[in-house]
Amino acid sequence: MKATIKDVARVAGVSPSTVSRALHGSDRISEPMRRRIQQIAREMDFHPNQMARSLVNRETRIIGIVFPDDAGMNLGNPFYPAVLQGLGHAASNERYQMLLITGSKEIPAAEAARAAMDSGYVSGLILLTAEDAPPLEANVPVVVIGHPTDADKRCYVDNNNVQAAYDAAKHLLENGHRSIGLLGFESKYVFTADRRRGVQQALQEAGLQLNHAWLFPAGACRTQAERLREVFAQPQRPTAVVCMDDLMAIELARTLRGFGLLVPQDVSLISFNNTELGRYHQPALTTIDVHPYQLGVKAMQLMLEILSGKTAPPAAIDVPFTLIPRDSVIKLNTGSKTHA
Repeated sequence: MKATIKDVARVAGVSPSTVSRALHGSDRISEPMRRRIQQIAREMDFHPNQMARSLVNRETRIIGIVFPDDAGMNLGNPFYPAVLQGLGHAASNERYQMLLITGSKEIPAAEAARAAMDSGYVSGLILLTAEDAPPLEANVPVVVIGHPTDADKRCYVDNNNVQAAYDAAKHLLENGHRSIGLLGFESKYVFTADRRRGVQQALQEAGLQLNHAWLFPAGACRTQAERLREVFAQPQRPTAVVCMDDLMAIELARTLRGFGLLVPQDVSLISFNNTELGRYHQPALTTIDVHPYQLGVKAMQLMLEILSGKTAPPAAIDVPFTLIPRDSVIKLNTGSKTHA
């Protein structure tokens, strides 16, 4: 049976509180007594319960990381593991640990986050989606990766998604595309609304409008395949599509191939996240790198600055994005009949 602090105290002939002070370097314990107790603890293979000590001190050095509701599906998207790597790197540098908090079909992520706050196990929360942000009166600091609707009152880290999508659409326009669709828009997610706005701004500057018939939700390749088929069968169809991430672009390329259309010969694609899958896809995807690793690093650094008192809420950090041209976008032949 594992030795307890009471066992060490009994052998040393002292109280458990004396053992605790000796093992944690208290000046209230003499050096000879401290060495004696430490020796007994080693011989008995006793190790202090760091979690219990942290809870007593009200400093757990644990940061809760809140995933969106369907964690299993989201972890399959390379964006989230990259963010986690950045979070973990910054946390370990300061000897903090992370507790992953996930929602489910029965328990929304926001509810799981509230339970973690109430438990006392976490010193702060980092949310991977802005939509799960708890009330501003949360009893621990909260940092959001994304752009909250009440951004002026929050601590968050994000890219400028409006500008990123504007640049993506502008890249297509500069390559002669005038008929541009959008895949992955979900009104409940702020970042997709921002990206839609960026695409619209670029089109409006060019004297164009976003065709709402060419606005598709995430998962459209599986749930709206016939609608996609009808759109791309029209004489006036999209010659290019902005996709919300690389995985959607890859799925759309496969779907288009089933319609007899090739990327980029018939339809150019530009996407987000610069994943390895996108780099090695044929053709390699033109993409916006939002630098998810850096998003994670900056979010954790902001959290630790808040906990140390170096930064006071609200605070925002903008992580620059990078447009990476590759093979999935070609210059459109202006004589083509497929563009408006």
